[in-house]
Amino acid sequence: MNFMVRPSKSFLFDVLEKELKTITCGIGLDAASAHFKNRRMFKTDQYYGLDIDLKALKKAMALDKTSNTFALYADLTKLSSLPENSFDAVVSTNTLDHLTTEDKFEAVENLSRITYGKLLLELKFDQSFIPIIGLLKKYFNIVNTLYYKNFFSRAYEKIFEKDGFLGNHPIAGLKFFRLLSWLISRLEYLTCRQSSGNHAVFIVCQEKKDVLAKKSLDLSGLSLIQDKIYQLL
Repeated sequence: MNFMVRPSKSFLFDVLEKELKTITCGIGLDAASAHFKNRRMFKTDQYYGLDIDLKALKKAMALDKTSNTFALYADLTKLSSLPENSFDAVVSTNTLDHLTTEDKFEAVENLSRITYGKLLLELKFDQSFIPIIGLLKKYFNIVNTLYYKNFFSRAYEKIFEKDGFLGNHPIAGLKFFRLLSWLISRLEYLTCRQSSGNHAVFIVCQEKKDVLAKKSLDLSGLSLIQDKIYQLL
C-alpha cells in the first residue's frame, strides 16, 4: 500500500506496484528515475535508473549499495545507444507530461523500442492520448488502460493545493491524512474502467509485435562517469 499525499498517486503506485510484482527476473528500467523513485517496486534481477539529472543519479547511487543497481545518464528523446527489445520492465511516471508534445512522442517511441516485456506509462488524459495509444499499438499486441484521478481524488487534492501544487503540505503529509488519502483512492477502482470524469491514465503494454527473442543489454560501448553510472549523452 502506498500512502501518498494525493489519492490519485496512491492509486497509481498501488497499481504500478502490483504490475511490477509479476516481473521477477530480467532487467528493469525506471525512465526519468530522478533519485530512483520507483526502485523499491522493482523485483527484476537488475535495475537501471535513467535520468538527465546527473546530480540526482549520483546521489541515488551513493545511497543504494545493492550490487544489481545501475544508472544511465541519458535523455529520453535520445536512446539510440540502448539495444531494442532489451528490457523486461520499463516504467515512466510523472515525466512524459513535462515534455513538449514532440519530445513526448519521441520518448514514448524510444521506450517502446527498447522494451521486450512490459511497458508501464502514466499520462494525462488529454489530446495527446489517442495518438500515443496509436503509437503504442504499432509496437504491442496488448495495450490496456486504467483511467484515474476522478472527481473524489481531485476534490480532496484541491483542498491542499496552491497553484496546482500540493508539495510538502504540513497537514496533507500527516499520517492520518495520508491514510485518508489512501482510503479515498479506493474510489478510483470504481471509475477506472471508464474515461469519463478522469484526468489521467495508466497504460500497460505487453506482447511486443514481431519479436522472436530478447536482445542482450550490451553497454560495453558506453563510457562510465563513475562506477555503475553509464553515459549516453
